[in-house]
Amino acid sequence: MLTSTELVSTVEDLPDDVEAVSAWLHERGHTDGLPVVPPTRERVLRMLTGTTRDPAASLGTVPPTNGAATVEKLAINAVMAGCRPEYLPVVLTAFDLLLEPGFQLAGMQPTTNPLTPMLIVNGPIRRRIGLNCSTGVMGPGWQANATIGRAVRLALINLGGALPGEVDKCTQGFVGKYTLCVGENEEDGPWAPLHTERGFAADQDVVTVVGVNAAINIHDSSDDWRDVVKTLCGSLPSLGTPNVVDPHATPVLALNPLHARILSDGGFGKAELTRHLVEHTTLPPDALSERRSHLRRAEGADDYLVDGRIPIVNDPESLLVVVTGGMSGGHSCFLPAGHYGQARSATIAI
Repeated sequence: MLTSTELVSTVEDLPDDVEAVSAWLHERGHTDGLPVVPPTRERVLRMLTGTTRDPAASLGTVPPTNGAATVEKLAINAVMAGCRPEYLPVVLTAFDLLLEPGFQLAGMQPTTNPLTPMLIVNGPIRRRIGLNCSTGVMGPGWQANATIGRAVRLALINLGGALPGEVDKCTQGFVGKYTLCVGENEEDGPWAPLHTERGFAADQDVVTVVGVNAAINIHDSSDDWRDVVKTLCGSLPSLGTPNVVDPHATPVLALNPLHARILSDGGFGKAELTRHLVEHTTLPPDALSERRSHLRRAEGADDYLVDGRIPIVNDPESLLVVVTGGMSGGHSCFLPAGHYGQARSATIAI
């Protein structure tokens, strides 16, 4: 059992009061603008019971200000976000991925692009911690989803310095930058879940992190797979999305389970679906503005056109399909890839 003397973070003499602590932190640029749970020594110690990792262990430094992402520091941010101790392993694993050099967090933090890490959780841990995978999965009402994603954002601010308007230069932002954590609806989906596709066992607890922009709602209430495919093909291509000029980006197609079942009944597996969508969502070769055409060429002449047209991604495997949300209403969504170099996905076991 940890003792209070094993914590090394600076201690301030403040009342254990939400308003007082939130105001003190807000004045110093250490919040996301919302009230926080005061990270007292006792609460941080309780949070650390959710992991066997050494509180002093560092997962790396968070760019661009390069604060050390120690287990203790991440636990403090998890307390502030309102997490329970059993959520902490997801937060820690997310930072294992975010701090990998290939994720290029250093480019994500100061970009003008409305870009945020999206966390996708698979495996039994979803049920153990009460992570929503069904109706309203990207919305309010679920403590695990809301606070895990928020803990990540608070740590990006507090350890990486990404204070909006100072380091974070995002032109407009979007609400997903507060929190964006979902569970895959493995139980209602017709296909193998994301983590087993990527080589993990079905009973492993796994996190995937990918940089995304704001979601585009896709509505089709038809029960005919031809209609659903037609709607998807018309909804995915967009001249303004970064993945159009970064041919190796990883946009996310978040299908509700009903759409996924209709497509599966129509003969589509995930691989067949992504291949069909990429082949049928191309843009004319002169569709991009001169500036964006130049950006795409910068990725390499061989990547500029595919069969004379511009694809939404070059490789169908780069279109990440995840089944999540509820069964009613006929709504799915497309989350375009984030930004050049910061749009890749990464997956690791918790």
